[in-house]
Amino acid sequence: MKILLVQPPHWSPDGHANFDAIEQLVTARSGDVLLLPELAGADLPRAEYLARVRDLAKATGMAVVGGSHYDGPVNRGAVFDAGGELLAEYDKVHPYDVERRSGVVPGLPSAGFELHGRRMHVLLCADLWYSASLAGRDGLDAVLVPAFSITRWDGPAPARELWQHMTVARAYEFMTYVAVSDWHHETTYHGHPCAGVAGVANPCPRTRAGFFTGTGDDPVSAHDLDFDRLDAFRRDRADRGFR
Repeated sequence: MKILLVQPPHWSPDGHANFDAIEQLVTARSGDVLLLPELAGADLPRAEYLARVRDLAKATGMAVVGGSHYDGPVNRGAVFDAGGELLAEYDKVHPYDVERRSGVVPGLPSAGFELHGRRMHVLLCADLWYSASLAGRDGLDAVLVPAFSITRWDGPAPARELWQHMTVARAYEFMTYVAVSDWHHETTYHGHPCAGVAGVANPCPRTRAGFFTGTGDDPVSAHDLDFDRLDAFRRDRADRGFR
């Protein structure tokens, strides 16, 4: 399965402007899943946000994990398949920092969704930092994380390193791929800089350098998720009593 991570160079408080820019970035790109960053929809009304995600899925022929938008006081997103069918909706359970101070409230945990026979689960940004978000969800094939990684560090490097460690830990602990889509590190949100932490954590790489693959400054990067290898990794761990 091929997943495309979208890392737009700028965030706009106009959700339509963000979706317009994303559409241009992914033109002529192909894959199975398109993962957008958090708040791609900004403050779009729910119906308009859903329409943009649905239209993007149908136009690209890929399932689209639509980042998120503010649906009233909740940070919320949706997944549509390539035919425009709604597969899942998800909320941010742990609003972070500036969100909390601006009145954003916790949403409800989501149930995840299935795509091509594989189990997927979406965690919005800071939700990945709580292992309880994945507890009891055995057998997930991929955890998909739309992020807007605002940081208080002077530069992006410390936050990137923390995110890389966190995604690899989650991937290995829960025996699943973890894919993160984020904004470019020069993006800001209410004056807070973004770290640009997009990439994929692989629990069973062929070399030690493959535990985390970043995207650099590439606005659209493609990553192959080898589920046959993941299944073999799980069987091996079970055989060794490491569950």
